Amino acid sequence: MSLKNNLFALALSTMIWHSPVHADEPSWNYADQDQPGGWGAIEGAETPPPYNYPYAECAIGEKQTPVEIGNVRKTPVNGVTFNWQPFRADFYNTGYAIQAQPVAPDAYSGTTKVGRDSYRLVQAHLHSPSEHTLNGKRYDAEMHFVNDRGDGGLTVVGLMIELGRPNEQVQLMLDNTVNTPGSPTHNPTRIVFEPKKLLPRGTGSGKFFTYSGSLTTPPCTEGVNWYVYEKPITISSGQLSALKAFYDGNYRYLQQLNGRQLMTNK
Repeated sequence: MSLKNNLFALALSTMIWHSPVHADEPSWNYADQDQPGGWGAIEGAETPPPYNYPYAECAIGEKQTPVEIGNVRKTPVNGVTFNWQPFRADFYNTGYAIQAQPVAPDAYSGTTKVGRDSYRLVQAHLHSPSEHTLNGKRYDAEMHFVNDRGDGGLTVVGLMIELGRPNEQVQLMLDNTVNTPGSPTHNPTRIVFEPKKLLPRGTGSGKFFTYSGSLTTPPCTEGVNWYVYEKPITISSGQLSALKAFYDGNYRYLQQLNGRQLMTNK
């Protein structure tokens, strides 16, 4: 198997988070973006060049995420249908974000349908501030719903978050995640998490932007379909402060489009 395929398999395996960083996976942090070469220059521990740069795609990839969403083209695109079901949740502090996912992920039946393709929702996590920007605006936070087709295909749905009314489901994440920033933790619960309640009214027929991108954390694997919705959800100022107490600045810098076309359904 090629190095790239190995890294893609690793990325897929960690979409559903079970344990701290693998011993053979070099550590990284968001401050590394400011270093020459950024994440792409991080070396592995026991491999010769050039394979001791396992995150090289972060630097040399041409379809990286996040991006500025500004100049978009209205064009026929696959519609999105959310068949998300409530699930009993495990709450994780991954060392980079707070995250909710089903206790029994392989048995979870909640799906995101994109055109004729069906993807299983595997987890939801939060970034603060937002990773994408819309017409130059960076939002207070952004939620990502990671969906796996089962054959290596990934679709990520992004929701912008701004201040307003408190959000019940975000509060569940805040209340049930162990607050030890930078130190991975797992809190197994029997609490019911309802991801569909996070969607703003009318999301199923709402305006979204779509493009081909990547994971926004190392190894920055490309081939990820992104759907970012225009209408934001809200959290209270107290919830934003609580979120920032976990991670304040866990966002990747904007990446170049490199000729990619941003498309919208409306």
